[in-house]
Amino acid sequence: MSNLINWFTRKKLFVISFLGAVVFFVGNFVDISIPVDVCYQEGFCGDISEALMVYFLIFLPFFIFSLITTKLKDSIFFTWRNFSLWALPISFLFISFFPTFTHGMDFLPIIKGTVSYTLAIVYSIISLILIIYKSLKKE
Repeated sequence: MSNLINWFTRKKLFVISFLGAVVFFVGNFVDISIPVDVCYQEGFCGDISEALMVYFLIFLPFFIFSLITTKLKDSIFFTWRNFSLWALPISFLFISFFPTFTHGMDFLPIIKGTVSYTLAIVYSIISLILIIYKSLKKE
């Protein structure tokens, strides 16, 4: 497992985060819809760009923090990298468990978009705390 984690260098994480941010922006600004004749089930019909935005929103803070950690000490980068390599897959799984839309009768309508924004904010706060804590810690 440590070989897999060590495979993610600064440059590789930067490239992955950049590609994820590009996919997010493409999903945000380009309307990619499924053609009507391909749509067989109502659950399958929809806008692909919306799904890209929901799942790839987390890559915006990931990209920003990968930029920040490129010039920091190795110990700070390794701590942030280890956190990110666990946080991103867990975020994807967590977002997948929530519905895309609700029926409108929910007391607190929690959908994928809300969860995605919340997880991006939580990821940013935890990353910032980790980076500041490791920067101020005496080695």
